[in-house]
Amino acid sequence: MHDLDKPYTDSIQQWDIACDCFKSEFNFDPNEIVTIDTIREMFAELVDDHELSQNASISLMFALYFLGYVTLLEIMKAKDETFEIGNMTDFYLILDRADQWAHQSLDANKLAESAAPIIQATQQIMQKLNLIRE
Repeated sequence: MHDLDKPYTDSIQQWDIACDCFKSEFNFDPNEIVTIDTIREMFAELVDDHELSQNASISLMFALYFLGYVTLLEIMKAKDETFEIGNMTDFYLILDRADQWAHQSLDANKLAESAAPIIQATQQIMQKLNLIRE
């Protein structure tokens, strides 16, 4: 992870940088998740509304990706009660990295405010699915 923090520019440019960081850190393309269009729209709205810095934007993108992933797990579980959720250790790394990027951002307070509903929704889904972050 590198410190890329720069003031707000525009959400499209910051989205591309966040996706590149995601690919670099986790070795898979975030665009492969089914909900990527929704994630990108939420990202753009929050980044533009709060004028988030680059590091805050990367943190937000990682948090949104994780929310999208656990939402898909919730849908799968609702469709099939026997659906088993595998080991989540690798996916919890996404949250760890989101925290690291947040701590490096110049505007951590703005990020905390804008990400609060995302964090709350993620926690609710994790509780519903009995997912425990170790």
